[in-house]
Amino acid sequence: MKKLVITLALMLSAGAMFAQTDNTQTTSKVRFNHFETNRFIDNWELSADAGVQTMYKLPNKKDGVKLNPQGFGKDFTLDVDAYLTKWITPVFGVRLGFAGLNFTNYFLTKTDQVNNNEDGTENKVNYFVIHGDFLMNLTNWICGYKADRFYNAIAFVGVGYANSSKGNDDYAYSGHNNEWAMPVGLLNRFRLCDAWSINLEFRDILVRQMFDNSDERGAVVNDKIGNILSATAGLTYRFPTKRDFNYFDKSAYDNKISGLEKDLQSAQDQNSEYQKQLDKYKQALDDETRAKNEALQKAAKQTPAMTNNDVSLSIFFPINSAKISDKNTINVKFLANAIKASSKDKVFTITGYADKQTGTEEGNLELSQKRAESVYNALVNEGVDKSKLKIDYKGCGVQPFEGKAYLNRVAVIQ
Repeated sequence: MKKLVITLALMLSAGAMFAQTDNTQTTSKVRFNHFETNRFIDNWELSADAGVQTMYKLPNKKDGVKLNPQGFGKDFTLDVDAYLTKWITPVFGVRLGFAGLNFTNYFLTKTDQVNNNEDGTENKVNYFVIHGDFLMNLTNWICGYKADRFYNAIAFVGVGYANSSKGNDDYAYSGHNNEWAMPVGLLNRFRLCDAWSINLEFRDILVRQMFDNSDERGAVVNDKIGNILSATAGLTYRFPTKRDFNYFDKSAYDNKISGLEKDLQSAQDQNSEYQKQLDKYKQALDDETRAKNEALQKAAKQTPAMTNNDVSLSIFFPINSAKISDKNTINVKFLANAIKASSKDKVFTITGYADKQTGTEEGNLELSQKRAESVYNALVNEGVDKSKLKIDYKGCGVQPFEGKAYLNRVAVIQ
């Protein structure tokens, strides 16, 4: 018996733990039917009921003789129940219960049959049933969950261990009858407050007809089903850890996911468009760089070279800049060597320019001056005598080269 009780307890615990989340995990909860399942310690209840019960057997005849004269409600006895319940969702729950005390039944013995006693012999049976039930809240299922609803109809079905023993001392039998039993019924619950409710339960515990031990008392029986019918009332206490369920608005969640998916698709489309523009700008930059290099090569060919101690060279600058680039440093060194090798009385003029397509006249004049001074300082740093150099600047009033604007961002040394 102990093993069977332990088995039922484990079945209840396993059912209660089904779909539960880890107590240490608060950021990710299992969701069932739009509700978040609570922790294992939440939504527990303890119930105690008392009422009346009666033993009823299905009609049973043999050779035209009524074998079980136990009519419905022929004798009522006290029924005492206790339950420990765990709700997994607002609709589904499990419970471990105890039911019992005793019942009175009637059966036809062989002696009664001989004496034509159709009322049968009275028999009192002590019994108890330990059972695990599966609960379904029909009201929450049909009408939707409401924590403060006054009335809930809860259907249940279960399986359990049943034990019966002799009640009358008129018979020699003193053993125990151990069987499986199946309780089914309807629990009506009326809410008083968050913690307390009133129960009104109607139940039928299905057992074998011989659960009343009539076969051990000389009864004439057939092996059919017996019913222990009961009606009980009592109270339920809900433990204060957590007594309700958190509703999960799936439609809002789906709408949010749909919105995020649309935003993601829009971002991907926008990124694709940006990539196309980037490729376009990159191609344009490559074309401009190629054209600039070709123009520089052409300008270099058009610039007079050193002939008879005459030196002429152009140093080009980026837009709005007077800084000599690294590649022009080589040209400066070449120019410095040529100037130092020229005749002593030869003076070279460094003329700065700016393109007229960008900037103002005043700003371009200052910029052209800075470009000329930048080349002057670079030549002096290379060892050119200052007396051989002269600075001049034209701003954007004079454009030494035709064509692209960047060709006139220049300092010309002659």
